[in-house]
Amino acid sequence: MKLAYLTSRYPALSHTFILREVRALRECGIDVHTFSVRRTDAGALYTLAEKEEGERTFAILPTTAWKLLCAHGVMISAAPKNYFRALRMAWRCRPPGMRSAVWHLFYFAEAAILAAEIRRRGIEHVHAHFANVASTVAMLASKMVAGTWSMTLHGLGDFGNPRVDRISDKIQQASFTVCVSEFGRAQAMVNSPPACWSRIHVVRCGLDPEALAPRPPDDKSPVSRPIRVLTVGRLAPEKGQTILLQAIRDLIESGLDVHCTIVGDGPERAHLEQLALRLGIDQRVTFTGPVGQDRIAAFYGAAAVFVLPSLAEGLPVVLMEAMAKGLPVVATRIMGIPELVEDGVHGLLVPPGRPEPLAAAIAKLAADGNLRSRMGSEGRARIEKEFDVRLAARRLTPLFADALARPAGPSALARAAAPSPTASG
Repeated sequence: MKLAYLTSRYPALSHTFILREVRALRECGIDVHTFSVRRTDAGALYTLAEKEEGERTFAILPTTAWKLLCAHGVMISAAPKNYFRALRMAWRCRPPGMRSAVWHLFYFAEAAILAAEIRRRGIEHVHAHFANVASTVAMLASKMVAGTWSMTLHGLGDFGNPRVDRISDKIQQASFTVCVSEFGRAQAMVNSPPACWSRIHVVRCGLDPEALAPRPPDDKSPVSRPIRVLTVGRLAPEKGQTILLQAIRDLIESGLDVHCTIVGDGPERAHLEQLALRLGIDQRVTFTGPVGQDRIAAFYGAAAVFVLPSLAEGLPVVLMEAMAKGLPVVATRIMGIPELVEDGVHGLLVPPGRPEPLAAAIAKLAADGNLRSRMGSEGRARIEKEFDVRLAARRLTPLFADALARPAGPSALARAAAPSPTASG
């Protein structure tokens, strides 16, 4: 089985779960070829695994006019009817507005580059992550080669603007759609006709528990040193770090000795640093910037409590990582999070957007070492049992096989595969 995996940018620091999924599928014997709409800058590749994936990944952009013309020439000459069907689809599925229509024509241009390359390689199926440009390009490229495609939907970014991202069109066109949570599947169902619902599946993204060995058992006594709170994620409004800083301020004012480490980067970093200064807690908060997977384990190991104050999430991988390391977690009771964290068992769930319950949950864990240890152990056990990436790969494999077995599947693409040096990247 030969698959193409397409993402808007691969590999990427915030999408390490895709890299894990690709490697787990390869371990299952699937020949996975990775594609990226845009090339990732070499400076944004932090680990050896990311650098290796970067070297073997075909990037559609940047490109040249010559490569673009060659790709379109290959597809027009190989299957003109399919080419113009894809063009009609690009126009029919365009989001509202002239600007969006122009962008969809750009995506059509990019799709020809992908189509020519997957045709050259004899790839049998295309799978895209997220409902953004990657799934649009995958849909159009598959139309050009009369092949099949599928996609994985995650969280807010996929369901936040379904009309612009044309979620309904994509679910109807895809051989199948994967959602990482039951919440996500429900959102996909809301945005698609009932005839498609049997082709929407839940396959939870995962990690390699063996690569995240649990830290030593927590001290059973109440904390007599600074309680070290950790959060990891993109610094953006929907991640709720402003609420966490307010909770840290409240904890300090109540007399708790606490230190918060915020790992990640994003558009809100300057605002968050200024907020910490205004709240008078800048000496109790550390902003680390982006941290690669080769270093992140040390931050989990140094923390006593992991906190995810998000206002919108799919199924957060950083929460899985913290649980795999044996950390008790505090998270908001939203979207897919309750499918990962059972309140009172693996951690504490709190209402979103309110610093008071967030501070109370942190204080509760700070005061009870036995509770921290029990929740940490329960969280580790849950990750091992239900969120191992190898389990996800085994669940994905029959979905790909079923897509290939359908009469209208991409068998025609494999038969039509022929060397086309002019279209290679």
